[in-house]
Amino acid sequence: MKIQSLAKLFRRIRIPLFCLLLAVIIIGSIVAYPLLTSYSEKEAVGYEGILRLWHIDTFEGGQGSRCSFLNRVARRYEKSAQGRLILVTNHTIESAETAIREGYIPDMISYGTGAGFVADLACPLNGLKFSPGAIGGVTYAYPWCRGGYMLFTAEGDFTDISADNTVISKGRGAFPAIAAVSSGLCGEYTEEESVKAYVDFINGKYKYLLGTQRDVYRLQSRNFAFQTKPVEEFSDLYQYISVCTSESDKVSACTEFIDYLLSEEVQTSLTQIGMMSINYKIYNSEAPSMAAAEQIVPQKSIGAFLSGDAMSELEKFAEAALCGDAASAKKLENFLL
Repeated sequence: MKIQSLAKLFRRIRIPLFCLLLAVIIIGSIVAYPLLTSYSEKEAVGYEGILRLWHIDTFEGGQGSRCSFLNRVARRYEKSAQGRLILVTNHTIESAETAIREGYIPDMISYGTGAGFVADLACPLNGLKFSPGAIGGVTYAYPWCRGGYMLFTAEGDFTDISADNTVISKGRGAFPAIAAVSSGLCGEYTEEESVKAYVDFINGKYKYLLGTQRDVYRLQSRNFAFQTKPVEEFSDLYQYISVCTSESDKVSACTEFIDYLLSEEVQTSLTQIGMMSINYKIYNSEAPSMAAAEQIVPQKSIGAFLSGDAMSELEKFAEAALCGDAASAKKLENFLL
């Protein structure tokens, strides 16, 4: 009887028990996620100079992981920088803000637009100039890679783009509406999440797609023939790096690492992750869309340190300006650099 009772009890609680176990696994994964690094703190013991580099993805890249790319660069750097170790930690904006509130400050941080809290931590990057990453004429953020907006078509010549035949890919953390407005588009354009937008484009629902470098690799993976036209007027797709430590010896080491990250040797390998450099031309005729895009120096951008509230306000103005609201278009101009 006892065995039968236990069996009945188990049958009644097995589903709640399974759900509880699953919840523990998920919560544990979320907690552990920002703590994942290339080396553990225990493994770092014994190194004279440990530099902690946080990486945050705020927009879609090209292909592969930008965090993994930084890890590979860090390993190569360590070979020539004896006694130094770089711990690369993958964060979200939320986990980074939480860690900072708890008193954890990185020596360097890699991020895109939307991580406005970095402004309170960043130190001047002497010798580097980039106006979207500057405050008061002093550069605090510099791009180590970049993306770009592009128009795609399978059969058009880009002369008949309209709200009826064009879909705008609304990727995470990007402002395609600003790219559209800046390039002269106006109307009630359909905006779709990035995956749905490129699928609808492939299926012929739209003649044109306004997307980014990420769509180049999506379309190539589907063996889809297409042509592109880079958007010259605007881009906010910059992956910045900043120094956050005030310790003089660490500042020197961070500066040395950033110099290496921006070197021709490293920048020319950005093809591995489908991103572009702001200082070097790294693509050839085998990658015509990316080769054309990297020739473009976007005319305008937005500041690297916009707060979340400012980002929301900017998006509101961009959407209204795209639909033809002149007042919003004027307000939008105040954000552009």
